[in-house]
Amino acid sequence: MIALIILFTVFTGACISPAQPASPGTPVPELTTVKVAYMPIISFGPLFIAQEEGYFARQGINVEFEKFLSTSAALPALINGDIAVSGGTLFPGLINAISEGAHIRIVADKGIIRPDSCTSQAFLLRRDLVESGAITTVSDLRGKKVAAGTDQSYGVFRALALGNLTTSDIEFVDMPRSGILVAFENGAIDAAFLMEPYLTEAVRSNNSVVFLKDYDFTPNSSNPLLYGTAFTDTDPGLGGRFMVAYLEGVRQYNQGKTERNLQILSKYTQLDREVLNETCWVPVAETGEFPPEPVHEYVDWMYTNKKITRIVENDQLIDMSYVQYANGVLSNSTRNSSPVL
Repeated sequence: MIALIILFTVFTGACISPAQPASPGTPVPELTTVKVAYMPIISFGPLFIAQEEGYFARQGINVEFEKFLSTSAALPALINGDIAVSGGTLFPGLINAISEGAHIRIVADKGIIRPDSCTSQAFLLRRDLVESGAITTVSDLRGKKVAAGTDQSYGVFRALALGNLTTSDIEFVDMPRSGILVAFENGAIDAAFLMEPYLTEAVRSNNSVVFLKDYDFTPNSSNPLLYGTAFTDTDPGLGGRFMVAYLEGVRQYNQGKTERNLQILSKYTQLDREVLNETCWVPVAETGEFPPEPVHEYVDWMYTNKKITRIVENDQLIDMSYVQYANGVLSNSTRNSSPVL
């Protein structure tokens, strides 16, 4: 249904210029404001790049970024349409909202864990526990204090499972990422789950070491880009145009730590250039597509552990029509700009 609406917007947009999707090289005079929730971390890089390089403007979009502390904090605004786009990790509140009728969808990849990529999130141990030999295997974590944010409880579960442990075998400490760095320093925790850029900062502090890399316990999982009701209900055609610009940003982001990309991410994350050069820039699928199986495994885990009230079907959770549309636009643009041989 979304795909039909988007196509309808393409063919009828001649009468309403802001709704007409543009090819990447075609400027659109009028700009529609789209509010996007963000956190100042590297995985939002494609959005920052698309804004700074004018990819959104070329699609007739003026992006206004609104800062949130977490994906869960942005959920109410995503549901009621105050923001159109969010992204980050999946969490029970999101799945429960969708099961109760909230028209929010996972629409694209925003960072996928692959075996050949750098480590963007990891399970860390306090350095002295490693050097003393107190912890050598995952099973040695029994009874230890393990810290993570609420949104990362699934990552902790998957890591502990490698040692046949569950969260009931440890002392789980719900702690913000910035607090974890201090807790490692003063010995208040034994282990933690962290993602970039906090991961690099923790290792740089020399108080902790990487114990398990992300691919060891959450292979092929993807952080999602989410569309809320401002796109899914109100203006799916605008969502299609947004996706064109986003995927352009993804392509530039995947070029890596170029001087231009470093300038842009430094501006939005406020990270020191040396730190930016050290951190893992998790790859994002250039087509926006991702394997759905890890998503469904996570949802099944939430249901089994009574964190959600019901299982949601695939069409309630994932909508790939936006990336399919955007890839078509970008493919046509590439062909049209290619020289005739």
